[in-house]
Amino acid sequence: MQDELFQFAEESANTAIVKPELQVLKLLIVDDDQDVHNVSELLLRDLEFDGYRLQMLHAYNSQEAFAILQQDEEIAIILLDVVMESDDAGLKLVKRIRDTLNRRKVRIILRTGQPGYAPELETIVNYDINDYKTKTELTRERLFTCLMAAARSYLQLAQLERLAFDDHLTGLHNRNGLLNAMAIAAAGGKIHTLQLIDLDHFSVLNDTFGNELADQYLQQVAQRLLQVPSLVTVARLAADKFALLSEAPVSLSEQLLRQQLSQRAIELAGVKQEVSCCLGIATTHADISPSETLSHAYMALKKAKQTGIGQTVVFNEAMIEALRQRVDLLSSLNKGLEHDQLYVVYQPQFDLNTGQIVGVEALARWVDETGRHVSPAIFIELAEQAGLIHRLGLLVLQKALRDCAPICQALPDFRLAVNVSSVQFKHPDFLDLVLHTIAESGVPAQQIEIELTESAAMDFSAETEQKLAALRAAGITLAIDDFGTGFSSLAYLEQLQANCLKIDRSFTNKLTESESGLRIVQTILALGQRLKMRVLAEGIEYQSQLNELKAMGCDEGQGYLLAKPMPLSALLQFPALQQRLSPT
Repeated sequence: MQDELFQFAEESANTAIVKPELQVLKLLIVDDDQDVHNVSELLLRDLEFDGYRLQMLHAYNSQEAFAILQQDEEIAIILLDVVMESDDAGLKLVKRIRDTLNRRKVRIILRTGQPGYAPELETIVNYDINDYKTKTELTRERLFTCLMAAARSYLQLAQLERLAFDDHLTGLHNRNGLLNAMAIAAAGGKIHTLQLIDLDHFSVLNDTFGNELADQYLQQVAQRLLQVPSLVTVARLAADKFALLSEAPVSLSEQLLRQQLSQRAIELAGVKQEVSCCLGIATTHADISPSETLSHAYMALKKAKQTGIGQTVVFNEAMIEALRQRVDLLSSLNKGLEHDQLYVVYQPQFDLNTGQIVGVEALARWVDETGRHVSPAIFIELAEQAGLIHRLGLLVLQKALRDCAPICQALPDFRLAVNVSSVQFKHPDFLDLVLHTIAESGVPAQQIEIELTESAAMDFSAETEQKLAALRAAGITLAIDDFGTGFSSLAYLEQLQANCLKIDRSFTNKLTESESGLRIVQTILALGQRLKMRVLAEGIEYQSQLNELKAMGCDEGQGYLLAKPMPLSALLQFPALQQRLSPT
């Protein structure tokens, strides 16, 4: 007889039923009674719904529960006893969860073994809970129903939270998510380091490779940031700006971040791109809100970007003082514009061949309410950043036209040059207001020259080309200010059809000091001659510079050697202008 009466065929792999992997929803059971934990495990062990299964965590008092919640942000539901180490321990924990940890999404089911101890209606009104049950009424079916309702509510809130707090491209937090994570981290009482990251050359990369590959670059950067040691959270705040909250101190946190980002180049379309960035760093404090800490980091980042590529700046209190001074200065500038404290001075421009005055450049000046002369380099930049430059530029144009109208009427070839910043030029009402202001003044448009920087004139958008064409059509001449410091392209200049190139004062200063300075001026002069444009040299301060410019055939010039900027009263008495107005 055979030892085995039956032989069993091996199970076919094709007939095995493979259950799909279920996602986890975490349930925290908080109760000081071990039996409650045991019963809950038995009742809920195999509970599954909507593609989720419950994972149970256990705490036996409110302090232990709070510690678990601090460490785990993914807890979805809490079954919470009211009476534990104290009569109201559960209620106090609810307050700490909502107010200290700022956990609004987690669903809290309060249950008590002492009916009537905490009145149900009063508790629901005064505490942010989602349900209130006595332990005796929570049969298996009712507990299932209660938990499924809480879970679905949690998942709906989670979806809304992803829209409100997460960046869709990288999956990281957005600004709201960062501030929320910072508030939660602050509840632990520890000091953290916040680093703002601005990727160097990203706009160039985006223009070169296109949006799709640029997005892939950002996604790879995001993955690297998630691997930085001592990480608390990471966020994407703007196109190429990220934020990283770290438990490491300032110097170490920077080292860890830069090591992670620069470990190897990122390859895009077969081209390797090194990851370089500027950092602005600030530390959290118990008495400073997350949004204030973020603003501190932004101040530091701005300073880092102004310093150069790959720079790091750590926030300090001096930056706050500088910001206060800037705010005060902005307030004074607003008042200055309202109370007509700004005025215009005029720097004569000369034909270098004849020595005759051919025009003036109108320059804004400001004396604030304290009598202090504020540098144009400071207040013009401030006006640009604060959105006041259009108002300021229009004021200068109106004053200059009013002041110089009699001179322009007496000298039909006299030229009034007015600077226009790139921000002012891009204002949607720029063209209409300028043409209207000139028409109202009675000064012929042919005697007005608008000076634009290269960056303003050479972006070559359709809007810019339309504005320049309209100015030329009105008879206004165009000068490229500070030429040589920007694009300096022959093709751009031909397309621009400007009338004058102004040699920047930095090149004039080097004219007699170095061969390179001399060659740059020679190149600009040759370029102007080829394009049949006037060339005007700024910043002539020494006779040697003037002699060299004359010898090289420079058309016009201005500078302290020839004449300093002066108020209208001094201009009208200026000998060179008097000679032209009253020739003998």
